[in-house]
Amino acid sequence: MRAIISDLHSNIEAIRAVLEDIAAQGIGTVLCLGDVVGYGADPEEAIDLVEKKCRFCLSGNHDYAVLTEAEKFNAPAAEAIDFTRRVLKPNSLSLGRKKERWRFLETLPTRVQEEDSLYVHGSPRDDRNEYILESDVVFGNFAKIREILDMTPRLLFVGHTHVPGVIDRNCSYWYPDGDQEEYLLAPDEKYIINVGSVGQPRDGNNKASYVIVTGNAVHWRRVPYDIRLTMQKMVRVGPLSAESAERLEYGR
Repeated sequence: MRAIISDLHSNIEAIRAVLEDIAAQGIGTVLCLGDVVGYGADPEEAIDLVEKKCRFCLSGNHDYAVLTEAEKFNAPAAEAIDFTRRVLKPNSLSLGRKKERWRFLETLPTRVQEEDSLYVHGSPRDDRNEYILESDVVFGNFAKIREILDMTPRLLFVGHTHVPGVIDRNCSYWYPDGDQEEYLLAPDEKYIINVGSVGQPRDGNNKASYVIVTGNAVHWRRVPYDIRLTMQKMVRVGPLSAESAERLEYGR
């Protein structure tokens, strides 16, 4: 059994709620697909919990942008990245955790493969940045999906879009529309599995999303958390966008 989380985005209330839910299920292995930071007000605490609780964590596009610069991001995302960099980046006098958190971001891998499972933030064609979307299926971009599946051992776990779902080799899309949904995996099939977002859900459900993988089944769980507290903290931090805070309430 393993739990897979992604797109935490410095939302410490959601992260804590999800980790508590994982522990309540008796699961000891937690994997993170990246974007630990960005958007939210608590990047230090987010890194500390992920480093403590996750067996591995990948580098997402927001994590990398904090280390470099916010290219090709919209204004709210770019402002949050710049804020996060100011909070996290050590200087010549910094000691202890300040340097360790920065080093954590610097050393994150962009992909991990274990047995028949490949883990990336975006896509095996572009580990951090490519989106795999429901619209790829709806509008017939099957060549993209099949190329990605050709690069997949059997199971591909991704985040990045903040929308949970499954795409199979027939290019059909399945969406988990409840708070506890299960998808059964055929042993001879390949799948793209989006685990959804812990810290910034965008599928119309404002509860934090993650998955538990047990044998040939993937279980989505949606976990409530104190959204109002998260929103208030984001609004109090001047450079963070009120728009990014407000969308948490609607899961969009």
